[in-house]
Amino acid sequence: MDAKIERVQSAPAMQRFACLLACLGVVAGCQRGAGSAGPPVSEAYRSDIEDLCDALVRSGADQLPSGERALALASWLAAHQQTQEAHDYLARIQPLTGDPKAAALEAEARRVGLPRCALADQWRAAAPPAP
Repeated sequence: MDAKIERVQSAPAMQRFACLLACLGVVAGCQRGAGSAGPPVSEAYRSDIEDLCDALVRSGADQLPSGERALALASWLAAHQQTQEAHDYLARIQPLTGDPKAAALEAEARRVGLPRCALADQWRAAAPPAP
């Protein structure tokens, strides 16, 4: 009978131990993800994302009325993107609008090592306010 009491009393201790192990696993997983930058990025792709982030100025679209900027940007990007990876990335984020699109571009800019992205700032500023 003493063995049963000992097992019952050790159950909460085992639960605490299991919880501690689970928490350590989560923390270790987060730390591993925080330090890794994902797959290596080619210099050509990094250059394409840098061009994308600065496309408003590099294309001259910043000198046009806001309604005419999209065509100028698209034309300039089509002529200046070097990698298929950049074309694929643009196609992936194309359906997004406003903040989600800006956040996706900012994340990609950070992934390739850029400190900021002017086009993402522009997309965020141009987004209509949420209802």
